[in-house]
Amino acid sequence: MITARSLLVLAAATWLAAASVVAGANDEALDRVKALYRSAAYEEALAVLNQMQTDAGTASPMEANEYRVLCLIALDRKLEARAAIESMVNADPFYQMSQTSPRVRTLFMEVRQSMLPTIVQRAYTEAKAAFDRQDPQSATRFERVLTLLNDPAIAAAPVLSDLRAVASAFRDLSKTVAARAESAPPPTAPVAPAASSTRPPAPPASPVVYREGEPDLVPAQALNQTLPRLVLPPRVSARESQEWQGLLEVVIDESGDVISARLLKSLHPAYDAELVKAARAWKYRPARKNGTAVRSLKLVNVRVDGSN
Repeated sequence: MITARSLLVLAAATWLAAASVVAGANDEALDRVKALYRSAAYEEALAVLNQMQTDAGTASPMEANEYRVLCLIALDRKLEARAAIESMVNADPFYQMSQTSPRVRTLFMEVRQSMLPTIVQRAYTEAKAAFDRQDPQSATRFERVLTLLNDPAIAAAPVLSDLRAVASAFRDLSKTVAARAESAPPPTAPVAPAASSTRPPAPPASPVVYREGEPDLVPAQALNQTLPRLVLPPRVSARESQEWQGLLEVVIDESGDVISARLLKSLHPAYDAELVKAARAWKYRPARKNGTAVRSLKLVNVRVDGSN
């Protein structure tokens, strides 16, 4: 008798055999591409690459994509070459073309550098969404954002410096939340309430709180965002009294008033409470979505020093 386990093993063996055949065919086709490229038959090499992609039905291996770029540049089809590089960078933003001519490497680096800020912003949005849904992998996603931000191609970009601080704070917060979840006792089963002939009225729906970066959202603009003066204890050393950086989360209502403020990253024990208190008095031009004032969440990166 053929059992379900036997059928599963047979299916897995069949799949592995098919995958091996496809991999072997790809290797053979790629060897042909290399030979055609070396003989300057660039159009023929591109035809083989196109056929490889059609047969596989998936994205081509990175080495195949490299030869596509090389052939397109050799044919002076620069726009197509740039599009091919963009596809490579989107597939793997960490990938580097190193075994090519300086001309090709320069083009690759230019295209990659122009794309990285958008890729970083997208990676941050995905990481923040994972954090909001309490995904235990959100810390790993923020680590990826920080790795991208530390790439030499964009590490010095001033426009991304605030994002680095925010991503770092959320990475640390994600780790803390994950650690608490692991140590928390298992939830107890709720006790079903006694049946009642009358149902209590449903609670009113809470207003939607929009986050910066959502489609069609005009973010809230600060009208009054005054920071309290930092007064340090007299025993703070000169070395310590340089600069401190914290991260504040505020929720702004439809009138532009702050209805909630909480510290995501402590700035200084002597300053945190005063900062949160001051934030509740800040005033904004409210965020707007499709022309209507809405509630929104804003992250404020705060830097102060002993002279402020």
